[in-house]
Amino acid sequence: MQVVTIDKKGRALQRVVKVSEELREELMWVALGDGGPWMVTFDKGTASPFSENAYTVSAGDVARTGGGPRTDTKNNTYKYNVRNARTNEITDDPDVDVEP
Repeated sequence: MQVVTIDKKGRALQRVVKVSEELREELMWVALGDGGPWMVTFDKGTASPFSENAYTVSAGDVARTGGGPRTDTKNNTYKYNVRNARTNEITDDPDVDVEP
């Protein structure tokens, strides 16, 4: 499982995270301290490589993909937004790379 930590200002500390399609590697987002709630949304022109297009990360909590990438996603980069769940303001736009 790969982990992306989101700081108090809604910035992902891991700018690019790599997950394995073959290993069905999950991804977990962690909200540090009292930051959040955050929404992680795959809405930047590409669908999510995971089963959901959006994940909510409550303050001081985690959100998991609940499974690895879909089988048709390897060798692709997926951009996503981190948003303030209260205001919908985009606070960051990092990437997930799906590898074989």
